[in-house]
This record gives sequence, C-alpha cells and structure tokens, in this order.
Amino acid sequence: MNSLACFGEKTTSSIVGFLLLGVGIVFFVLGMTVLPIFGFIISLPAFAASYPLLRSAFKEACEYYGK
Repeated sequence: MNSLACFGEKTTSSIVGFLLLGVGIVFFVLGMTVLPIFGFIISLPAFAASYPLLRSAFKEACEYYGK
C-alpha cells in the first residue's frame, strides 16, 4: 500500500486527537484548582473522544469504507 494513501486521514485524526487531549488536560487541571465540577465534566468526555482518534492515527493500516 502506498505510504501517502491515507496521509490526510491520519494527520487529521492526530491533530484533532491531540487538541482534544490538550482540552482534557486543561480542564482536568482547572477541575482540580478552580472549577471543581465543571472542569471534570468537560475533561472526561474530551479524554474519551481523543482516545479513538489517537489510536486510529497511529495504526499501521488505513481504514477505508469502500473501494
């Protein structure tokens, strides 16, 4: 398989995944210091959403939904 065949898919997944991971970390820290309930409510879904995106960005194979 061509190494550049799914470069855009992997790049987009990694950028969005790292952004969501960063948002999760920021709100987790805010949840521990300034906004106890609100920070944890926002950080948990951000961590949960970043996991599948980062996992798919660093897989060897591309995921295509057709041929």
